[in-house]
Parts: sequence; C-alpha cells; structure tokens
Amino acid sequence: MIMEFLSYTEFGWNGKLKCPVYPTELVFALDTSRTLTPETFELMREIMIAIVSDARIRDSNCPVGARVAVVSYNSVTHHLIRFSEFHKKNKLLNALKNISYQTSSSERDTGGAMRFIAKNVFKRTLQGPNVRKIAVVFSHGPATDASSVKQAVLEMRAVEVVPVVIAFENTPHISQAFLMDDSGLFQVLNVRGGQYNEALRRFQLCTLCYDKCKPDAFCERPRPRLARRYVDAAFILDSSQKLSSAEFEQVKDFMSRAVTAFNISSDPETSVLGDRIAVVSHALPDFKAGTGKSPVKKEFDFVTYRSKDRMRRYIKESLQQLNGEAAVSYAIQWTIGNVFSGAPNPRPLKFIIIISAGKTSQWDKKTLKNISLQAKCQGYALLVISLGKSYDRNELEELASIPLEQHLIQLGRIHKPELDYVMRFLKPFICFLRSMSARLVPPTDLVFASDFHTEDTPQIFERMREIVTVMVTVTKIRNNVFSTGTRVTVVSYTLVVHNLEDDNFEKESNLSDVITSNREMHTLLLKLKCIDVMNTIKSKPLKALSTVTKQKNVNERHSTASSNPTSSQQTQGFRESRYSSS
Repeated sequence: MIMEFLSYTEFGWNGKLKCPVYPTELVFALDTSRTLTPETFELMREIMIAIVSDARIRDSNCPVGARVAVVSYNSVTHHLIRFSEFHKKNKLLNALKNISYQTSSSERDTGGAMRFIAKNVFKRTLQGPNVRKIAVVFSHGPATDASSVKQAVLEMRAVEVVPVVIAFENTPHISQAFLMDDSGLFQVLNVRGGQYNEALRRFQLCTLCYDKCKPDAFCERPRPRLARRYVDAAFILDSSQKLSSAEFEQVKDFMSRAVTAFNISSDPETSVLGDRIAVVSHALPDFKAGTGKSPVKKEFDFVTYRSKDRMRRYIKESLQQLNGEAAVSYAIQWTIGNVFSGAPNPRPLKFIIIISAGKTSQWDKKTLKNISLQAKCQGYALLVISLGKSYDRNELEELASIPLEQHLIQLGRIHKPELDYVMRFLKPFICFLRSMSARLVPPTDLVFASDFHTEDTPQIFERMREIVTVMVTVTKIRNNVFSTGTRVTVVSYTLVVHNLEDDNFEKESNLSDVITSNREMHTLLLKLKCIDVMNTIKSKPLKALSTVTKQKNVNERHSTASSNPTSSQQTQGFRESRYSSS
C-alpha cells in the first residue's frame, strides 16, 4: 500500500508524472518594456498557459502542487496576479488568458524585476525545507543594467529562488551572471522563431518537475570553466562588548562555515595556487589611539593553516571574545600593513570581510573614512556584514565598497536564518569577485571644467585651481598612451570652452564634446578621492596648472555638463574604484 500510494503521489494512476514533485511557489514575470510587440506578448502568454496547463496547481491548504503569481515589468514591476487569488486551475487559466497587451515607453530593467520578485513576491510564501521557489522571467532583449542583474543573482541565491529566463533575444548580461551560481539550476532558455517546445521541455524536466533525488539525465550539461583567480581574504571581527556571549557563538559558527566557500591552498606559503584566509579580532580592552599598542589580536594569518578543517577548528575552539571598544578603522589599517603586505606570493584579489556589531568608537571614527577609502584605492574589496540594530548607516556606507547593494549586508537580528542568508549570498559573491578583471583599470580621460565667469574674484579662481591641483596630486597619471592611469584635461567655460592644457589656448569647442555622453562623472569623482600608492608622473599636469591664469570674459556662464549621476554611473564606479590602484 505504501508503494502504491507513492506511485499515485508522484505519477498518478495513469503513470504520467505529476508535476511539480515538491510544494512550489511559481512566479511569471512578463516583459512589457518599450520594444514589446503584440506577437511577442502572445507568445509569452502562450508559453505561460502551456506551463500552467501541464502543472499540478495547489487547490487547498494542503502543501501539494504549485501556487502561481504573475507580474509585469519594464522600468518598474507591477503585480498582475497574486498567490492568494486563485485556488482552482480553471479560474487561474482564465485569468492568464485575460491578461491584455499594453504598450509602454519604459525601458527594460530585468535585474530590478528579479530583485522585486525575490524581495516582495516571495516575501510571504510557504516555508519548509522542501518548498521550491521558481521565477520564470520572460525577456525580449538584453538587460539594460548589468550591475542590477548581478545583484539579483546574489539576492535570489541568498533567498533560495531559482530563476529561469526565457529569452527571445540574446541576454549576455544575464547569461554571464548566471555562471556565478554554483547550483547549476539558474538557466537561460532561448526561444527563436516562435518555437518553444525544446525550451518548455527543459524547463519542465530540469526546473519545475526536477527531483533532486532522481535527477533526469537530460538535465546534465557541462558548465563553462571559469578563469580561476585566487583570493587573499581577511575576516575582521568586531569582538566588542556589543555582542552577547550567545551572539558571539553564533558569529563563530557562521565564520567557520564561511571558510568552506573558499578553495584553500594546500601550500599557502610557497605556492601561488589556492585561496588564503586570515582572521583578526579587534576591540582589545586596553587599546586606545596613540598608545602604540596593537589594535587587534591576530588569530591566524595567510600562511598559518593549509586546510579548512584546521581553520574551522581554531575558530570554534580558540576564538575568544575580547569585550573592549570597537576600533574597525585601526583594524583595517593594521591588517593591510601586517597581514596582506607581509604575505609571500600575494594573490591577485584582495578581499576584506568586516563583521560589525555596531558603531565604532568615537576616537576610531575620526580615521574611518580615510582608511577605508585608502584600502579601496589600493584594490581591496570591502564586504561589510552589519549585525544587530545599533549601527550608523553613514559609517557602514563609508566602510563598504560600491555598489553598496552588493557590499553591505544589514541583519536586524543575529539569528541563524539571517546568517544562513549571508552564507548563501557569500558563495556567488566570491564567484563574482573571481570574475572581475584585473585591479588596474583601463586608461581614463579626466576632464576638469572650471567656471571663469567675470564675477569670480581672484580668490575664488585660486581656490578652484587649488582644488584641481590637489585632485591631480592624488590621482595616478598615465605616463604613456598604453599604460593604465588617468590622462588629465582642464577646460574653462563661459559661452565657449578653452582648453587650458593645449598650447593653443584660443581653440574653442563645445563642453558637451569634451565631457562625453558615457556618464562616467561619478566614476571620475570616486577616482579623485583615491590616494595614489604607486610611483606616478605628475610633473607635466601640475606644471601646466601652475601656469593657468584667470582670464577675463564678458560672456555669461554656459555649461551643458550633467550634474545628476545615474545608476549606470554607480555601476561603472563599482568596477573602476573598488579594484583600481589609481
């Protein structure tokens, strides 16, 4: 009788697979952006109805079958059908057939839609170890924001949502981002010429009807080999009195599991292969700024251990709470100077994981901004995990690399489910880290536009020149056409623009031609803040700046430069400032 019941449960009396096998929350996202055609909309709806028609739909409170929700998206995402609305399959199908085509002038934000699904649509769903959450995202064009797609992959992986993108055109940003998922379940299914049978079969067998206990051989496919770039990663642990002893034990448990996300080197001292991990604790009871004492306790460095097991054993058995005052900026500075700098065979990627239990000390806060900025400018990626409700948002944002959504995780409680979320977030994040290009960024053209209106006093002019000079001083200058670094141009503007660096000062041009339309001003401003840590050639631009004089001009101010950075600027800033040595 038991076998007969199982046979009925999985296959029904007719022997046909009853799908899904596990309780499932299924969301469809319809692409309704500007380029949508009526034909593509009909195809999306046809595929959606075909999936639901063949699926077992939950018709009661018994957790069997799938519940269905539908959203539409362009630059924003809207609910069309919620999980709670339909419990009868025929009514659900009628509702799907009645979704109508609507025109839109908005662009496509696929990553934003995926993040909305993860945060809002799946916010109140059935819980349980075997409950599956699936998001089917239709797309008829490339995603407009690669950073948003990456963030969506991190968040969906962290909340255990399986995304499947059914693409009617190429989606390179999504395909690349999905490679970072180590489960192999994230899929892009291409539909061309209206033929979707093969894509539908793969979705049903490998996602909706997938049984992890009995995986179908059809779903096995080779995964592309990603370039292996190894990491030196240091955990900086806030071991202050802000954590209770029970909370500290939970943090230790998280750290021991976080070690398993890395490919630890078996020979960390002499080999260039494999990741290396160090752990330092701050909040020593007797440390104060200016005393000359060490601000941290070094638990172990990059060459101490050559196996995950020994690291985990030390964390569980030997890591002790210090119960002093937090000193995170001093801890960062000490770790860079004493752990990273002195390690043999440094890895190409430098990663600092800061575990914060609340606000740092007032005397430590004075140096926090400069020290964290200096770390980022030297190529360190800073991931901040904030624990508890006692925090300073500005302080956390100063610490973390950008974009903040990918480098700042705030947990309201120090609780195992929240720490499990961070663990699931960390694994694909490390994959993203490995996939980043080299720390040295492509050559950059940096333009300063100075207002030389007649009303400006000599003092204001001198102040502008002083600011530009300081900025050039801390910027890595390109010393030839092929090297990395920055090429500097200085222009003045009234009704016309004068290039102050060229020999011909009278040459006129439009400011809109000098400041290009690729919206990199946010990136450039971030670069200006970076402290140069390499030998650079600055004599020529600095000499040119010293010769610039205030020019009289009776024309009014006229500037076409935009002063409203967009989200795309933040994306560029992430890549170029976080891993730049300039």
